[in-house]
Amino acid sequence: MKTQQISTIRATTVIASAVAGVGILSFPRYMADAGNTAAPLVTLAGVGVALVDLVIVALLSARFPRENLFQFSSRLLGRRAAWVMNLVLMFFFLMLTSLTVRQFGEVASTVLFQRTPIEAVILLMLVLATLSSRRGIVKFSYIHYFYFPLIIGSIAFILLFSIRKISVIHLMPPGGVNVSASKFMKGMLETSALFDRSFVLTLIVPFMEKPGKAMRAGLLGIGITGLIYLSITAAAIGMLGVEEVKLLFYPTLEVARSISAGEGLLERLDALFIIIWVISVYTTVYTTYYICSYLLRHLLHLQDQRLASSALLPFMFALAMVPENIFISYTAANRLAIAGLAVLTGYPLLLLALALLRRVKGDSV
Repeated sequence: MKTQQISTIRATTVIASAVAGVGILSFPRYMADAGNTAAPLVTLAGVGVALVDLVIVALLSARFPRENLFQFSSRLLGRRAAWVMNLVLMFFFLMLTSLTVRQFGEVASTVLFQRTPIEAVILLMLVLATLSSRRGIVKFSYIHYFYFPLIIGSIAFILLFSIRKISVIHLMPPGGVNVSASKFMKGMLETSALFDRSFVLTLIVPFMEKPGKAMRAGLLGIGITGLIYLSITAAAIGMLGVEEVKLLFYPTLEVARSISAGEGLLERLDALFIIIWVISVYTTVYTTYYICSYLLRHLLHLQDQRLASSALLPFMFALAMVPENIFISYTAANRLAIAGLAVLTGYPLLLLALALLRRVKGDSV
């Protein structure tokens, strides 16, 4: 194993920037549908589930600090069973990346590039992710570290100026009215599914300077992004009202359009927000694409990361073009994310249980 070179701070930024992505624009609408005025509570519950999932992954990775997912899963399950499970993971991240870039293409071709074919927008993002994924895991962490302050800082800036336009009445009662348990549960799972990308922690722990702090890095990363999602939901409902949020396809974008700063100096912040959103989508797509290429490289025993990342490009593009319209792509993405939540929770939990029962442990750092 290579010398650990990823600091705890960089590991935190990887987790945080990997999760803050394409879902930001439409997220408040799903929460409003699930909980009405209790939407922030639904968001908070979903973040709590994501934290539990992260704890499982962090405990498993910390138990094998010098080994990657392929090495310790083979020890615990056997080579064949581990290979099959890792193949399932690869297909999940393959489809997740494809649907993410399709969602990005739908928004970009509607808001930014009305005259540009959606195929060109999707292909451009995939090529960018492909070229970025040819780099090693340490450079992968540096790219996230570079963009993290820009993404989080800009979103925090926009949310700060939204406070004065929030009407507390729109958020009352905080527990919601006639909120069904099934809708609440659905919204909670949709929230936690957004944090599927935090599974990248299993890749970066073996390269960390202090693998023992993986738990801290993961929890902090989830906490930062969870706070962003919670704030965006509260701001959207507080400014627009629950019923209005339910009618808007991209309520977060409407919030940014309604905000001005500096007494007219910046009359609308939606242009700034879209720029930051594009960057956050890139870091999200980059993460899932990298995980997928990493899994493919180990499944086929390839020595070259560049070959694995390049081989995925045509498959990603083909899958991204399968949905017929934006509604199908969003529905498919939500269902895939929830199904992935079960896999990305159940598989690490199974491995952790086997490691504890058999008292199998990796070399200490």
